[in-house]
Amino acid sequence: MLIWVAAARAFRVTAVKYKAHNGASRRFVALQHYGSKLVGFGDLRRGDTNIMNKFSLFCAASALAMPVAIHAQETTSSIRGSVTSGGSPVAGAAVRIVNVPSGTTSTATTDAEGNFNASGLRVGGPYTVTVVAPGFQEFQVTDISLTAGQPFRVPIDLASAGEEIVVTASRTGAREQSQGPITTLTREEIEGVASVQRDIRDIARRDPFANIDASNSRALEIAGQNGRLNRFSVDGVQFSDDFGLNNGGLPTARGPVPFDAIEQLSVKVAPYDVEEGDFQGGAINVVLRSGGNRFTGSAFYSYLDENLTGDKIAGTPVNLEFKSRQYGAFLSGPIIRDRLFFAVSYERTKEGDPVDEGPTGLGFANEVPRVTQATLDRISQIATTRYTFDPLGILDVANEQDEKYTAKLDWNITDDHRASLTYVHNTGTNQFTQNTSINPSSPTFGFRSQGYELREQVNSGVFQLNSQWSDPLSTELRVSYKDTNRDQSPFGGREFAQFEICLDETSVGNLTQCTQANAATGVLATPRLFFGPDISRQANDLNTENFSADFKMNFQAGAHTFKFLLGYTDIDVFNLFLQRALGDVYFDSIADFQNGRANRVRLAGAVPSLDVNAAAARFSTQTYTIGLQDDIDVTDTLQVSIGARFDLFGSDDRPPLNPNFLQRVGFSNRQTIGGLSIFQPRVGFNWKVLDRLILRGGVGVFGGGTPDVFLSNSFSNTGQLTNQVDIQRTATGCTPNPGGSAANQAAFCNAVLNDVTGRNFPAALTNFLTTNTGSLAAASTNAIDPDFDPSSLLRATLSASYEADFGPLGDGWLFGADLLYGEALRAIDYVDLRSVQIGTLPDGRPRYNAFGGLATTNQDLVLINDNRGRSMVAVARFNKDFDFGLGVGASYTFQDIEDVNAITSATAGSLYGNNAFADPNKTAYGTSIYQIRHSLKANLDFSRAFFGDYKTRFSIFGERRSGRPYSFTFRDPSTGRSPVFGTTGTGNRYLMYVPGGASDALVSYDSAATQTALNNFIDSTPGLRKYRGQIVPKNTGRSPRYTKVDLHFDQEIPTFVGSSRITVFADIENFLNLLDSDWGVQRQVNFPYFAPVVNVACLTAPVPTGTNPTAAQTVTAPTQTCAQYRYSSFQAPVEQIQNQNRQSLYQIRVGVRFEF
Repeated sequence: MLIWVAAARAFRVTAVKYKAHNGASRRFVALQHYGSKLVGFGDLRRGDTNIMNKFSLFCAASALAMPVAIHAQETTSSIRGSVTSGGSPVAGAAVRIVNVPSGTTSTATTDAEGNFNASGLRVGGPYTVTVVAPGFQEFQVTDISLTAGQPFRVPIDLASAGEEIVVTASRTGAREQSQGPITTLTREEIEGVASVQRDIRDIARRDPFANIDASNSRALEIAGQNGRLNRFSVDGVQFSDDFGLNNGGLPTARGPVPFDAIEQLSVKVAPYDVEEGDFQGGAINVVLRSGGNRFTGSAFYSYLDENLTGDKIAGTPVNLEFKSRQYGAFLSGPIIRDRLFFAVSYERTKEGDPVDEGPTGLGFANEVPRVTQATLDRISQIATTRYTFDPLGILDVANEQDEKYTAKLDWNITDDHRASLTYVHNTGTNQFTQNTSINPSSPTFGFRSQGYELREQVNSGVFQLNSQWSDPLSTELRVSYKDTNRDQSPFGGREFAQFEICLDETSVGNLTQCTQANAATGVLATPRLFFGPDISRQANDLNTENFSADFKMNFQAGAHTFKFLLGYTDIDVFNLFLQRALGDVYFDSIADFQNGRANRVRLAGAVPSLDVNAAAARFSTQTYTIGLQDDIDVTDTLQVSIGARFDLFGSDDRPPLNPNFLQRVGFSNRQTIGGLSIFQPRVGFNWKVLDRLILRGGVGVFGGGTPDVFLSNSFSNTGQLTNQVDIQRTATGCTPNPGGSAANQAAFCNAVLNDVTGRNFPAALTNFLTTNTGSLAAASTNAIDPDFDPSSLLRATLSASYEADFGPLGDGWLFGADLLYGEALRAIDYVDLRSVQIGTLPDGRPRYNAFGGLATTNQDLVLINDNRGRSMVAVARFNKDFDFGLGVGASYTFQDIEDVNAITSATAGSLYGNNAFADPNKTAYGTSIYQIRHSLKANLDFSRAFFGDYKTRFSIFGERRSGRPYSFTFRDPSTGRSPVFGTTGTGNRYLMYVPGGASDALVSYDSAATQTALNNFIDSTPGLRKYRGQIVPKNTGRSPRYTKVDLHFDQEIPTFVGSSRITVFADIENFLNLLDSDWGVQRQVNFPYFAPVVNVACLTAPVPTGTNPTAAQTVTAPTQTCAQYRYSSFQAPVEQIQNQNRQSLYQIRVGVRFEF
């Protein structure tokens, strides 16, 4: 593997070493950076508007010169073969390929070297291949099954004329020519997958490289990458979440198509074919079922409720009351036999998912400390009587509905021309709570009015035409359209602000902060309650439209099969997202809440109109793709592919210029992706070393797949379209304020902070919002670095498969190993250019302050590149299918993943703030939160007809995996710009300095009890104790290991009406929890995977432990000297029980299916 990694790095160096002759630092040829400017294209980065003409010229030149590639994803397959007799090629042999279910026929004739190639074939099968040549026996190969994008190679050796020879594909030495690791599940295998959710991610997680984070919207992480970087495609249409708001990576919660509509699903981590692009995690390709010459159909109904679900987690009772119903149907058949076919499907889900976090004493799996029903009643009574607003109580069950249907037509126009038309619709609604946390250092609870209903709808259509123009020449044309809408509606409507109430009876001194926890001294943190629409739902609406056209041409010339591709994609985006458009009000105590006395008011709006729609981002982007690939049959046993793809991005839209930003940082905020590009060269091979041993592998660049929201942030946060004010109460009034006389300032503070209603803010505040040019000049701005390149990575894989014969235990034991090495070429990160370094802190890390003395909490967040990041993944696996219906398999996966920005979120502020930092303004490099160090998966499947042809089937799938990493941090609880670190944003993201011992002069403690508790914790924690005297690296903590076992069972029953039958089935997820409530429970430090251990402050001079510092010794601004850290409020990490979608409980879904 070390040799392969070295070769991969050499491949990378070769690809970036060339520069333009003029030596300009930014004018590189196409190979430079896999994404810089092209010589002859003009300055595309600066907005050359003649992109299309130059792109056309480049396409023409590329077709004659160097290989490049396409945007489409493979939906068809191909059969390639060589016909020989006694080792000599047989030219002119007639080859007939038939898809048995539909009768679809393709023909070919072998060339002078005996080779043939039939492309554009339906996936699945079975197929038969018949070869006829004068003077030889007719030869037929049966039982061929095809995988999308994987050529199937059939070697045929003809004998002299005589009886027809019929053999199965497995006896001819036929094989798929995959080069990178791939997991493929057929329709029959999918039917055996236990999936209570009926979610395609449950199918994809069978792949050894894949893991599901059920606590994070069932995000599918492949090869240690964030789920947003995966590419989902259905019949060639990309069905990823284009915009990138969903952590799960799909445009809806459960996936876009019914289970029963899927013919085949494959998962790939390094497909070296140039058709595969637009991803950096994994490629999940779904091909829908097509109709055949027989009418086939099915209908099902399944049910799940609290009586079929566990009621204890680790011995603790959990109160559940819900129902889940799923039903659907599938129908296919001929419209014109052998010519025109249809297939339609429908599926609907209605269920309620019990919420797993809630007040103490009400039966929630995770209880918010010190929040009871009596607490809620008290706050509700004040809200309804004083503010005439109903907080709506508790959301204990989150209802979900999901409806999806598909329709597909397949038309065999002639034997040489075939067309298909596919339509997919999916509407999903889900309900969510907000601002609820059981973390004892900062407990919070959000009333139902804080929650919202998310409605997502996708409509998509695709037309595809496959043509075989001659034996060597075939083409494929695909045109698709996808429309996605996303609406988030607060339960309490949009006529009230968000209210946040500290449950201290009266203010404890700090006017914008509750009582803080200190486990060492027994002080408990005071909870905060929230009601009204949360700040991110107050103005939130999204629509994206995606149009795509792709063309592919294959041409065979002897041992070479050339592939040429062109692609075009246009995405139009409308994104309205304005936080705090209705206001955000904080009360520092119950008494303040009772009296309408706010301590902090924040409000945002479009300026100068205050029309919320003026804040929306509207833009479009284009992708132009070109490519060329040569698949070479070096020998009958060695195939090599060499190719590349080139993606060029365009956009004529630009954010409005922010002159204040330009003056501060020295470049414009108008940079977009227009004119940027990614060049992706690839090499792969498949080598049948021995009859039973196959090696395959490759090296290549993979890029794209980055969510559009990263671009949208620059359009939504220009610092020109919107403004925000943050008014905080002080001991003498408030800040900021309009200035003027003391009477004017007092009147302003009184109007804004007293007698708050939550519905209408005083004119003094809205006028200040629109006319305060000082705040507008300092408004937060998002931008893209002028030197930014689209993200990409290098991957190299090496795989081996060996089929063993164990004699009495049978033949066909397939053992395999996969090695993957990945290296970031252009990763992404965010930096706050508003924060500039002014010094260092006691442990040596940089210290910051606002640029130019801007006394605000605002940020200038800029999207930049970082070339750090690597992944090493090793897989060992085996599987065996026995003749009597039993199949067994297992895989072990080891991961070593390092990254910078984990891409945990969508907004620039969250992408910046939800990562761990050592340098307070630079995301730390180290172990990734997506690293699952060890993972063991195993399956056992059995299917057999014990009477007639009515099958009994059961399958077991289990996995045991390491816990997810998390970071040990310390927390600066101050609001605004941190007086310790000098930056703004999430206060608990800073990696902790681990004291070297009791005598470490860099740290003192508020009490000896805090010091003792922290030192005991450090000594007992491997992820901390070896870093004494240092800043602890990120993600050295580990949540507990997790084990889950799922079962599926079904039994066919005759109906005595033709070939129809009824199947009763049951899916049992988390079977171990059914045996013991302590088993199958997932505990995990929650998103964003920080564990703040202590609070941190700065002292201007050393102060002994246990001695309270004076006001002069307490740092209140980053400009003051920090001579010593002061630690307080020790809190051990909280490994929260994860029960989203009831994942820590067993669930039994029972159902019945009718089939004919």
